[in-house]
Amino acid sequence: MNYWETANRNLIVKAISELYFEEIFTDELSETEKNTYTLKINKQVNYAFKAFKSVWCDLVIDADSLKRSDGQMLDAARFFKETQYLTKMEDITLANFLEEMFHTLYSDQVLLQKPISVERMYQLDSLEIEAYLNGHPKLILNKGRIGWSPDDLSAFAPENNNAVKFARVAIKKNLLTINCQKEQSFEEIATADLSEYAMSHLKKICNDNTINFDSYYIVPVHTWQWENKIRFFFQKDISSKNIVFLSSTGDRYKPHISIRTFSNCSNRQRYDLKLPISILNTSCVRGIPARYISVASEISESIESILKQDDVLVEANTDCLKDVAAFSYVSPEYGDIQDAPYRYKEFLGAIWRESSITKLNQHEKCLMTGSLSFQDNNGNSLIGYLIDKSLLSIEQWLEQYFKKVVIPLYHLQSQYGIGLVAHGQNTLLKLKNSIPSGLIIKDFQGDLRFNKNLPPQTRKQFSVRTLNKIDCLPAEHIIYDLITGHFVSVLRFISQSLFISHRFKEINFYHLLGSVISDYEKNYPTQSNVPSLLTSNFHRILLNKVRFAIGYQDSAQRPKPQLGNPLKNPLLARGNPNG
Repeated sequence: MNYWETANRNLIVKAISELYFEEIFTDELSETEKNTYTLKINKQVNYAFKAFKSVWCDLVIDADSLKRSDGQMLDAARFFKETQYLTKMEDITLANFLEEMFHTLYSDQVLLQKPISVERMYQLDSLEIEAYLNGHPKLILNKGRIGWSPDDLSAFAPENNNAVKFARVAIKKNLLTINCQKEQSFEEIATADLSEYAMSHLKKICNDNTINFDSYYIVPVHTWQWENKIRFFFQKDISSKNIVFLSSTGDRYKPHISIRTFSNCSNRQRYDLKLPISILNTSCVRGIPARYISVASEISESIESILKQDDVLVEANTDCLKDVAAFSYVSPEYGDIQDAPYRYKEFLGAIWRESSITKLNQHEKCLMTGSLSFQDNNGNSLIGYLIDKSLLSIEQWLEQYFKKVVIPLYHLQSQYGIGLVAHGQNTLLKLKNSIPSGLIIKDFQGDLRFNKNLPPQTRKQFSVRTLNKIDCLPAEHIIYDLITGHFVSVLRFISQSLFISHRFKEINFYHLLGSVISDYEKNYPTQSNVPSLLTSNFHRILLNKVRFAIGYQDSAQRPKPQLGNPLKNPLLARGNPNG
């Protein structure tokens, strides 16, 4: 296999599919015969391929069928230059886009060199599975990681599956914004992964630097972040010994596919750790926003309280990974520049979060919902393999998934006005005997929003201080945390994979989902103007088009998605697809 050629082919296939969905390739793309399409570039060149149209109005393309009419090798850079008149990228944006593309292709080739069967993947721990996943399914360039060198990728990227130790630094206590669970010690949580020997060693280093150990917090920092950001932007603090580098020590960690979240692989029961790594990956630079730090544990405690009190959520075995502690320090040089690019205020911080292992009952395992659509080189899907192992029919298995995953997410919105951006990383599926047995939700910093018409039973669960920190949106907006976050970004790819591997029609998939939701809505009418999921149309949320429009310049806020023309609700679809 020529990995370079395959990576280019796969990227062009993904681009055609997603840009057709985002209505950028419309008049230029036509079906020349049944399941055969042509994308016309100009009078001399077109791309031809075999595909089927999904119920979501995107194209599921047979990668091996993709050909250029002039017979030349498929080249992703040339493709994006050829289609610039359609994407409408300015030259400066296109040049930056190609840089991000080359980074993505580099990591794509690493994944191509480590094929894995769904049988083998099934045997892996949830953390190990993430090392084989392909990244964000909607964003064309999903492994840009601008700022990392090839050596950095080898050391820190999830697909290389390497364990790391974090740098430990001492920071003056009075400088940090900290938060931790009630009746817990921030110091104990922050140093829980350090042995007695490691702690005594760090105390000695503090003494050697003539600083008072008791006046400092010992906190972890990613080694790349220390070398590339903190040593530059916190020179004044380092010079005055407000920040003192100590040593790289403690337990070993492996990164999740999200890059900045890590699980302890020395002891999987210990806390996960989320650290800023200020590289541009997918939509933004991956720092830790200070805004939510002061209420991190309170948000988690309130969410858990709702999950434990509500009969629907208890019956569905819904749980959450609580953020048990957090800290942030914004450099004074940037803290008072109101509209400074957000990345300058997110260099230094951490969030300690419960491990998913601690939420599993006997014989349960869990995995990211985003991993279910994985297909191996033989076209087998992970979801199909799980269904086969479960000995349930496809319909029985899917019904369990919808009741254990979709209904709890919808219930939080319809009854409590709580929206979680329910993408494939934030939602973990619990499995028992390969059958869906529950849901774990996580990541409440920025991915949790409230309905503006927040019901009283929700409002009383959160302090005023917490309520003021969380974004409040109209009900018709936060419902897209479920529709776009889970239906379009997770279920769309699951249903397509299941059709490819088991020929289970998408129309049957969504008809079943619609039936489960209809039964729920009859028993639990939505509150606070939350729209029904059985409405005739959905908004079409565009992600790639945002990058084409805004380019790569700095901004004070993270980018916001755009809207396209409405989508017909697949849950109400009749007839084809898929034949």
